[in-house]
Amino acid sequence: MKLTMAALTNTGRVRQNNEDAVYADVRDRVAVVCDGMGGHAGGHVASDLAVQVISGALHRLRPQDWRDESAVVESVKQAIFGANDHILARAQADPELFDMGTTVVVCAFMFDRVITANVGDSRIYRVADHAIEQVSSDHSLVAERVRAGLLDPHSAEAAMLANIITRALGMEQITVDITIEDLRPGDTYLLCSDGLCDMLEDDEILAIIDRAESLDSAVVALIDGANARGGVDNITAALIKAD
Repeated sequence: MKLTMAALTNTGRVRQNNEDAVYADVRDRVAVVCDGMGGHAGGHVASDLAVQVISGALHRLRPQDWRDESAVVESVKQAIFGANDHILARAQADPELFDMGTTVVVCAFMFDRVITANVGDSRIYRVADHAIEQVSSDHSLVAERVRAGLLDPHSAEAAMLANIITRALGMEQITVDITIEDLRPGDTYLLCSDGLCDMLEDDEILAIIDRAESLDSAVVALIDGANARGGVDNITAALIKAD
């Protein structure tokens, strides 16, 4: 399956610094988006470190490894655990980086399957047949209470709790969500930080991707759309299409 990729990150209209980081490489068949958080420069350091460690680990996979589902799944998991170890070690070594962390979403594309992984509330969507579906599950207090039937997502309480995430790299113990999906011609995957999906509804994201002439123009339009709604956070989008 041939892949096409496009990725873009933007500071937004409110923040002074961009704490998001993104990696997308057709040759490696890997895309990563991270949304950092924490203290003086901590968010940027955490997200950048996670992207470097994860992309570097998956870059080392051999061609034969990409035909072994269990090998790819284990490599993705270990890459994320390795990134968490690096973030913890760096934070312990530098007091200014204490308590830094980052979300992470990863897609690793085999020849007929895609392995997805996420920690935190950045998202992975699948766009196919003019429909959009969120593949990842948000690891946030609001999302977990909504899934348990304990909270109305449109309530004032949900708005107050919106920034509380329950999983992130930089915690002593992390759990990684993994999915394995069939990859079909025409499937498009979107990896994004919450600076995008908090500003645009899923159907708006779908409409932008559907009417774009290319993946490059689609990521630009997604960023512009989020900024037009206020751009209150850093905005990152990576699109991958299979043909």
